[in-house]
Amino acid sequence: MKPCILPWINFGTSTFGRPRVCGYSSVKTPVKLKDSKISDEWNNEYFKTIRKNFLNQEWPENCSRCKYVEENGGVSKRQDSNHMWYSNYNHLISLTEEDGSVPYQPPHMDVRTGTVCNFKCIHCGPGASSKWQEDASMLYKYGYDQEPSDNKWIAQDSNFWDSLDISQIKRYNFLGGESFYNKRHNEFIKKVNDSPYAKDVEVMYVSNGSLMNEEKLNDLINFKKIKLRLSVDTLGVAGEYFRYGLDWDDWYKKCKFIDDFVKTHNNFDVAFQWTCSNISIFYLIDTYDFIREEYENIRFLFENHVTQPYHMSAQNLPLQIKKNIKNEIESYPFKETHLKQYPFYVSHMMEKNSWSTHGSILLNYLDDLDEIRKIDWAESFKEMDLKKYDTRNLDK
Repeated sequence: MKPCILPWINFGTSTFGRPRVCGYSSVKTPVKLKDSKISDEWNNEYFKTIRKNFLNQEWPENCSRCKYVEENGGVSKRQDSNHMWYSNYNHLISLTEEDGSVPYQPPHMDVRTGTVCNFKCIHCGPGASSKWQEDASMLYKYGYDQEPSDNKWIAQDSNFWDSLDISQIKRYNFLGGESFYNKRHNEFIKKVNDSPYAKDVEVMYVSNGSLMNEEKLNDLINFKKIKLRLSVDTLGVAGEYFRYGLDWDDWYKKCKFIDDFVKTHNNFDVAFQWTCSNISIFYLIDTYDFIREEYENIRFLFENHVTQPYHMSAQNLPLQIKKNIKNEIESYPFKETHLKQYPFYVSHMMEKNSWSTHGSILLNYLDDLDEIRKIDWAESFKEMDLKKYDTRNLDK
């Protein structure tokens, strides 16, 4: 097995400021960057162990998510990252010391800009969105267990941002929360954009897109490459329920503006990034159709799948709905670039039938959201007709 290149080039942070290899990391490190430095943590035991595991042809414990995706025929983060970066950086692997340390600092930064966010999506929680704090008490009945968020290190203090050597780092990957809702991030990215180093640097974002405007795009315009990934699950009323806080009409217009902007700025690579959940996979074909018809310059990407909370997993749907989805997806004329990607999500959906154990959890969860937020899931997701499969009364 070819080693994943990320442990040799990428320093990541969680939304809580914990060092990690990438956003799919499974192991939680005890240290937080508010108490340490990137230069110290780059060669800590966590990073060294992962490097040694890969060199010994072993899957690190930290990398269980990629292992699962690959074993089930999907395209993993390891494979994607190696496709993009391995040929450029594989020489660094030979510099690895016996203890797993490397004699240089990371050229890539993968920064989770805290939990500061303007949405509270239904597959999310306070660990990724500060807006969810308003409804956090409801989550604990569903087994939500997350350490209290502290955004001071990334959203108020400047120590972390000041520690980044903008003359040396060649790639930044920003996720949140919502990075463009973070004042310190906005100040930092403008500083780098206005510097002489920007022309040699690539930046990548996963964003909900709701805050994008001409000013923010112009604050990125000098970078060598700007990869902007706009999160999408489903459309219209269903989309507003799923990504609570979203104004669909406003978001649609912003994406149209971005689509036009990209025509004349070829250093921008913009795509809609779809995450597989039980709601989004039901609406996949409608979403895919709409995006292909409406946005000439914005691609569609199959990118991720929900594992937690499990009641939002694609595996947690009535079997008949799953069969209908499977038939619809497998008979749909996807673009050639997606023919090898979508089967993993169908396979993942069909791997387990969890409705008998988790269906009532999902419906109770949606009922609780309705009560707190004064919305109506049955109307927003009426095409799913989930009430027909509601067995809660039978359980009493």
